[in-house]
Amino acid sequence: METINNCKQTSSEASNDESQNNPGYIDVMFLCDEWKSSKGGLSTFNREFAVNVAKTTSDSIKVHCYVSQSDQLSREDARQHGVNLITARSRPGVSDPIELLNFPPPELPNPDIVVGHGRKFGGPAYYIVQRAMCKWMQFVHVFCEDLGKFKATQSAAVDTIEENEKKHKREIELCKAADTVVAVGSRLQQKYSKCLPNVKVEIITPGIFEKFLNASSQPVKGKSMLKNLSMFNFGRASKKNFKVFMFGRANFEDLTLKGYDIVAKAIGSLEKMFELTFVGSSSGEHRKIEQWFLEYTGISRNQLTIRGYCNEQKELTEMMFHEPDMIAIPSRTEGFGLVALDAISAGIPVLVAGETGIAESLLEVKGGRSVIVKSDNPEEWARRIQQLSRQSPEERENNTKLLRDNYNKTYSWRNECERFKRMIQDLAESLIGMFT
Repeated sequence: METINNCKQTSSEASNDESQNNPGYIDVMFLCDEWKSSKGGLSTFNREFAVNVAKTTSDSIKVHCYVSQSDQLSREDARQHGVNLITARSRPGVSDPIELLNFPPPELPNPDIVVGHGRKFGGPAYYIVQRAMCKWMQFVHVFCEDLGKFKATQSAAVDTIEENEKKHKREIELCKAADTVVAVGSRLQQKYSKCLPNVKVEIITPGIFEKFLNASSQPVKGKSMLKNLSMFNFGRASKKNFKVFMFGRANFEDLTLKGYDIVAKAIGSLEKMFELTFVGSSSGEHRKIEQWFLEYTGISRNQLTIRGYCNEQKELTEMMFHEPDMIAIPSRTEGFGLVALDAISAGIPVLVAGETGIAESLLEVKGGRSVIVKSDNPEEWARRIQQLSRQSPEERENNTKLLRDNYNKTYSWRNECERFKRMIQDLAESLIGMFT
């Protein structure tokens, strides 16, 4: 790697002193809008992946994360995990935070490899490559043409199928321009491989999320006592409410896509002991979202609770461990489905739709098929939810922990990061060839 470093401009920032003293490092810079993953989805994947890459490959790779915004807590958290967090600087005339990432940061003007995510961060990755003469790895997280089939619209003038076809074409253009394309999970790898016949589409399947794994080992106040009481009264289990949670963002166009109606109809068809909590309403939209559920699914108001989107990690963690008896991911199509992985990591019972990327990954996990619901029929979801409710809390807990252990054996972060390291080394070798 010395050839690379001789060709690179030397940064004057102290944050790179460690890297500059090690002539064998490869500078890899991830692009994202934030570090703390308050928005879930893409930012959650970026953070967890960057943390695990830094932990697994510290002997050869220096991990940087270039974000459009950050605070002191985020920078300190990243540093503790071995990641150098760089925040984009404001520029005259630029109001879009993502556009701020179009320019390489002064702290790292010449990274070896830049990592973009989807359409949102593929554009900035392209601009950085033009200026820094580095290599570009592009991750794909969704398959837009599938999404367009189910997205709703409040305007007759908007054709969501056509709109998502255009988005899909932009994804493909970015993939063709990148040096390496990586799909999150096998489902997306298969789909993009067919669209990119001359490109080898690599694969990374995310492992267990440590933030939930660590928290699940800590006792939650009052939970053990409630569990014991529940087991003691198991003979009267039908009297106990069974709480099903769904997490997401309640954008109108996504309500049907995410299959929220499927589970709501299922709960509405069951006894009143079954309750549904939806976490994902925007501020000021709670009543509107409630009305959608009541109007389109037949669930009763007494069975339904609407909560705002949770962007505080501590609050989300406590809520996830303390309240749900199970978490449902009923999406009609989903590139992967990180909410399901949150639940599995936390050791919470989960049911996932068959048309999700994580369902396809779970087919390779011992016991994984038991949490997949292949039908989008509310009656089938009602049957599976009822089936879970009849298990004792201890049985549900044992099954979910076993699933988590088996998932971790199949998709360990160490193995996934070693695969990523080989991709990075191949790109670095080609970068040497470009300079020489």
